[in-house]
Amino acid sequence: MPSETLARILDQLGVAYRGIVALSDVPSGNGNWLVQTAGEEPAVLRRYRSSVTAAEIAYEHDVLRHLYGAGWTVPAPVTDLIQHDGAWYCLTRYVPGTAVRPESAAQSRRRGRDLARLHLALRGLAERIGQRPGFHPQHSELTTRIGFDWDAAVSALEQANPRLAAWAQSAADQISNALNAAGVSELPLTVIHGDFAEWNVHYQDGHLSGVVDFDLTHLDSRPYELAIARTYRAPEAVIGYRTELARSGWPLSDLEEAAIEPVYRAFRLGMAAWEIHHGRETGTYNVPMIERQLSMTGPTRQPRPTTAPWSA
Repeated sequence: MPSETLARILDQLGVAYRGIVALSDVPSGNGNWLVQTAGEEPAVLRRYRSSVTAAEIAYEHDVLRHLYGAGWTVPAPVTDLIQHDGAWYCLTRYVPGTAVRPESAAQSRRRGRDLARLHLALRGLAERIGQRPGFHPQHSELTTRIGFDWDAAVSALEQANPRLAAWAQSAADQISNALNAAGVSELPLTVIHGDFAEWNVHYQDGHLSGVVDFDLTHLDSRPYELAIARTYRAPEAVIGYRTELARSGWPLSDLEEAAIEPVYRAFRLGMAAWEIHHGRETGTYNVPMIERQLSMTGPTRQPRPTTAPWSA
């Protein structure tokens, strides 16, 4: 983004600054710029993805303010939200440290403990803020976003790649059975981070220094948080998570434990669904990526007829 545009945005926000450095800038997506304010305090100018609404951002800010008030280092807003050329911007607090990639087993266990601590800090917030606009739990629908048209997406894919469309529908049917069998409709919900993967958790001198990217925070289950935190490839993280929760008196229930595997499969199907949706919109399907996600959706046995949790 041109420096003149950034200067106008910061002026609109009422921020005096000494320097600005681009951290990330995804077209039509999120953008972040490190700002050295006139008071020498670093902050981050955040541009939100083009599809997000002011109501969604307000929910995210509620979560961030809650955590900041509880002593967490997170990108809480420090200015009002403004709109410039159709995009939403806000100045947020700077989160120091760096992500640890790749993690050792001990570092994965540490991240699991930190996720448990985050959930403990968020416990009870759901009663005050409810569900994020435009979202619902992963286990109740095909994706976490409201309005996803699975039938239309698969129908369009069938025209381009019948084999892949049949695989996707078969995976959806199988996962529907697995979710129903686990009784996921009774899963308790809590406010989750929504992407507690290693790249969003910062450490400094061996200690947690902060958590970033609450772009997908919403009301969902703890098994879903474990899935989207990519703990399938970091089993030590689950051990650390369970240990910390048990020590704090909020262990996973038998239902939550039973739901971890089918909810993980549902998460992977959701990832494939968005790739299929993107292909339908652009006319070009990323077949290797869709195949990769579907390959992680679990067994390929023929499902028994049943009613899908996300079907009418």
